[in-house]
Amino acid sequence: MKARLSIALLIIFNFFLQGGLAASQEWLQVPGVIHVQTSFDGAGLYSLEQLVAMAKEKKLEVLIPSDHDLQVMEYGLPPFRNIIKKREEKDSVIKNGPREFLAQIARVNQMQTQVLVIPGVQSSPFYYWSGSPLGKNLSAHDYRKELLLVGMQSPEDYQGLPLLHSKFSTRYTKEVLPRSLIFLACLLLAVYLIIHKGILRFLGWIICLLSIGLLINHHPFSSSSFDPYHGDQGIKPYQELIDYVNERNGLVFWLHPESNYAVNGTQLGPIKLITQHYPDDLIAAKGYTGFEALYGDNFTAIDPGKHWDKILNDYCLGIRDRPVWGISGADFRGSKGEELDKYQTIFLVRYKTTEAILEALSKGRIYAVQKGADNRLSLDQFRIKDNASENSAITGQELDLQGLALVEGRLSASDSGRYPVKVALIRGGKAMASFEGETPLEFHFLDQDQRAGKTYYRLDARGRSVGRLLSNPIFISFGLSQRKEIR
Repeated sequence: MKARLSIALLIIFNFFLQGGLAASQEWLQVPGVIHVQTSFDGAGLYSLEQLVAMAKEKKLEVLIPSDHDLQVMEYGLPPFRNIIKKREEKDSVIKNGPREFLAQIARVNQMQTQVLVIPGVQSSPFYYWSGSPLGKNLSAHDYRKELLLVGMQSPEDYQGLPLLHSKFSTRYTKEVLPRSLIFLACLLLAVYLIIHKGILRFLGWIICLLSIGLLINHHPFSSSSFDPYHGDQGIKPYQELIDYVNERNGLVFWLHPESNYAVNGTQLGPIKLITQHYPDDLIAAKGYTGFEALYGDNFTAIDPGKHWDKILNDYCLGIRDRPVWGISGADFRGSKGEELDKYQTIFLVRYKTTEAILEALSKGRIYAVQKGADNRLSLDQFRIKDNASENSAITGQELDLQGLALVEGRLSASDSGRYPVKVALIRGGKAMASFEGETPLEFHFLDQDQRAGKTYYRLDARGRSVGRLLSNPIFISFGLSQRKEIR
């Protein structure tokens, strides 16, 4: 009797244990907002504390600010462009202090736990000049070509960013030093000439002054290996920044690649800012984490077969080491009519911690939404199941199939209401199926195409009342029948 009772208790205990373990494995959907300007750099109207209070009201649980790492422009006259120059600088994280920037975030997180704040800065590592101040046609190109750097926790990491016109750095000393040694040799020659008399002394003083000026102008402690006086440098300045952040375990996202802010030129005092659309840089750059897939401008790079799909297909072919993920970017400054929760990124995590949120961002366990008039779409389920093995994968994961791919999904509205919605299922860059109905909408699709190799599925859902939702991809291949996490 006692043995039977013990077995029964063991079964009951095991049942609850297994149930608890299963429940603990459920993914939490944590809504957040990325690309928010605060008053720390003067670009935003509200302090971080005020923004956190606003986020609580909107039921947002993650906030990633995007204060500028550096806001400075210089124009110098040759041959001493770094000496005879005009410099304009605004408040920024580097100017006001990265230590205080990080300390402010830490204080806010200690004061409350409802909204998790994760460090992020907006970065413009390069621009170049054309025209002339004398011709009244001086233009700064690509100043608005920007990246979002997320998750760096050390003040020194911000101080050392490879940016134009930043702090002294020894990062490029080796490559610049030979040029400085030439000027130093000229200075020594000048000293030798000065000890003589007559024309040699006069010539020595001229060489001395020029050598000192050139030594200062071309000092070997520049914060960037580029300058704004030699035209477009392609992807190199941005790749250098991406590599720097990766070395410090940060994440990098391209911001507003098709922003219309300065496409036709925006006059800023005596100069004009010009930044053309740059979706091609999404393809040219390597090693970054993702990009703003939804934001305030019309963005075509996420359309089937365009830039994003080109990148994802290159990953499937082994041309790229890793895929890139789409996020939603608020670009919130607090201006009249702006809504903090208009553009949200939803994180799929086990626990709401900084580490878990950053892992979700880096591994693509996120989806992007643009809110409608009052509601947004929720991706309650999106997974690929192997109909032969019952193994499955969610966004950001890879699944090796033995059988056919079964796509399962469910969409609902944030207020649980019924609204018309249409969902496009995209495979390998081509729209292969669509589902239409009212929320909550469930859909299933058994893909009969079993071609060898790797491909992916992603979703694009739209509804007039509930806005737009973009999933990140789920990758499939044929062979081993197991799920993989992407690096």
